[in-house]
Amino acid sequence: MNHNFSLQTLCCAMLIAQTTQIFAETPDSSTSEQTPQVKSLETIVVTAIPSSVMSTTTGMEVSLKETPQSISVISQDQIKNLGLNNIADALKQTTGINVVRDSGRYRFQSRGFYIDQIEEDGMSSTVPGSSSNPYRSASSMTDLEIYDHIEVLKGASGLTQGNGEPGGTINAVRKKPTEEFQANGKLQYGSWNNIRSSFDVSGSLNQDQSIRGRLVAVAGDSESFKKSVEKNNQTLYGILDFDLNDKALFRIGGLYQQVEETPDIFGLPMGLGSKSLGLSKDTFLGADWSQDNFKKSNIFAELVYTFNDDWKLSTKANATWSESLQKFAALGNGSSSYIGVGADGLLALNNMQYYDNQSHEWGANSTLTGKYYLLGREHQLFTTISYNKEDHDSRWKRHMDSNQYNIYTFQPAQIAEPDWNNYTLLQNDVLYKNHIEQKAISLGTQFNLLDRLHLIAGGRYTDFSAGGDYQYYTWAGAPDSEYGKNTDVNKKKFIPYAGLTFDITPSTSTYISHTEIFKPQSNKAPDGSLLNPVVGKNQELGIKSELFGGELNLSAALFQIEQENRAIAIVGTSFYAPEGKVRSRGLDLEISGKILPEWQLFAGYTYNKSKYLKTEGTIYANGTNFNKHTPEQTFRAYSSYQFRGALENLTIGAGITAQTESDSLYNVKQGGYTLYNANLRYQFNPNFALNLIGQNLSDKRYYENQKARVNGMNNFYGTPRNYLLSLEWNY
Repeated sequence: MNHNFSLQTLCCAMLIAQTTQIFAETPDSSTSEQTPQVKSLETIVVTAIPSSVMSTTTGMEVSLKETPQSISVISQDQIKNLGLNNIADALKQTTGINVVRDSGRYRFQSRGFYIDQIEEDGMSSTVPGSSSNPYRSASSMTDLEIYDHIEVLKGASGLTQGNGEPGGTINAVRKKPTEEFQANGKLQYGSWNNIRSSFDVSGSLNQDQSIRGRLVAVAGDSESFKKSVEKNNQTLYGILDFDLNDKALFRIGGLYQQVEETPDIFGLPMGLGSKSLGLSKDTFLGADWSQDNFKKSNIFAELVYTFNDDWKLSTKANATWSESLQKFAALGNGSSSYIGVGADGLLALNNMQYYDNQSHEWGANSTLTGKYYLLGREHQLFTTISYNKEDHDSRWKRHMDSNQYNIYTFQPAQIAEPDWNNYTLLQNDVLYKNHIEQKAISLGTQFNLLDRLHLIAGGRYTDFSAGGDYQYYTWAGAPDSEYGKNTDVNKKKFIPYAGLTFDITPSTSTYISHTEIFKPQSNKAPDGSLLNPVVGKNQELGIKSELFGGELNLSAALFQIEQENRAIAIVGTSFYAPEGKVRSRGLDLEISGKILPEWQLFAGYTYNKSKYLKTEGTIYANGTNFNKHTPEQTFRAYSSYQFRGALENLTIGAGITAQTESDSLYNVKQGGYTLYNANLRYQFNPNFALNLIGQNLSDKRYYENQKARVNGMNNFYGTPRNYLLSLEWNY
């Protein structure tokens, strides 16, 4: 345990709790009256979550207190007040989520496992870069501006999703039209010429308010604390609601997004003995022509028919087309045996690569929810039929170049871009085509055994298939025509769900739950058959309280996740055995809401420890840490205070994020650290506000958590001290 971490955490938490209070703002009006609404969350966290938004977990409209799993919500006000513009930054503010880099992408982990599924309004798709080689994925995360709030479920979600990891899932809830006219805009300017503007307008389009619309536009342009690294993004989102009659609502919407940025793919090297070289924070060891260009088009529709006060049918469809062009070159050595940069400062190029990717994802589901009466009590029921299909194409080109450069004098312009159409320069030019298809049916119920005892039970039957092929155009600088086919995977599996909640008092409940999820694999056993799917099982015991009429929420959960049937290579063969097993255990604590009318506090603590229960190779020995880049302890807190009297328009906020030490697969360590953040907000009048945000105020130098940190690459400095000034306008 890092004692400096513990002392700093406790002292800072006490300081925040005693010296900061929160401004209770007016309710946010970004959600539609035709859809279930989230109660105003004031400045940073959810104080009460309505039943409808928790269907991500159980499929039913049950409250947060009735849901037998840990859930965190990132509210619209939290997004605004902390200046959050992307999902990665938002999840860094969430209890127990580890945000890590993976091959040029940000990915998310919960309880030591990846979150591989993300939902938008309950429609599930694969997290970008998680289904295969991340470089071969055209899909990208959507700008945070179009979402009303983000829900994060911890633990397996097999009742509402098909395949995936048992860490959890994310549901991003889109902004919906409002009946009354509203408009707001933001203009931001921050460190490293970070310029961003957004506009959001909503309201009725006819006199009887039966047609409503909303339009969101975003444009941003920024540099970085790293030289030669830039980013440009544009997003346009629109949505329409039509009341077909007093029982039927039809919704249709769409999005277009384009993001261009300079990728820092390989980060920095370490010195001999895994020692930091003390390189300047602005060091960039990539080519200046390196580029990521992502484009995404999305359309979606929903028809909701309300039969009566008890029964409702919702049918949704979603389609997304993505394309990306990625090309890069950078210095780096990915070998685990590389001992680090020596006194000469020389480091070789790690090849030059080019990816031209396209993908098409579409899905549909139909959900029937309602109430039924049995044994003198009211109960809930839901059933869902869903279909999802993903097609991914990737054209990969590689030019091998091992020239060495001095990292201390290196300039990004030193690396010349090759002619990607000249096959004599290419070691590889290959087209990969992959597809995933899922069909599923779910059934679940909340059965009220007693007035205070409730059982949520159900299951999901999933038919999963995946496959693909590849074709070489060039190999070793010569034309090629080799064609190959990947192993086809087809698995059908039933996943159970069970959770029991008991109301200790009207405001406090305790629960116990067992949830599962599975993930098919393409490895083969000695008899030639596919291995059984990897299965993740989550057991959880917890308690939840809603105090002061729901203004203050407290939760505590003990959890254990076991993942089994993991593939282990059989020595001397090309086959595998489904004998691998890992376990993750821990504790989640969270408090959020108003302690006093003027004082609001969020604090989240997670303790997580994992290990291999069976040896899975030379570096995955029985009893060793399964997930070394997840800190054993994390603590995140934020609180704010609105002055009274002459300074009643001024709000101050302060927060910390802290973690104990982390490691990597190859034993490159990062010590525990604490980051300090603060903001000042001044409300000039009901229409205008100015918000000044400061992050990493102590300018702490640290490396981001990363699984594959080695001495030659994948070491990324965390963002230094920075500031953001936001001018907000509301009508």
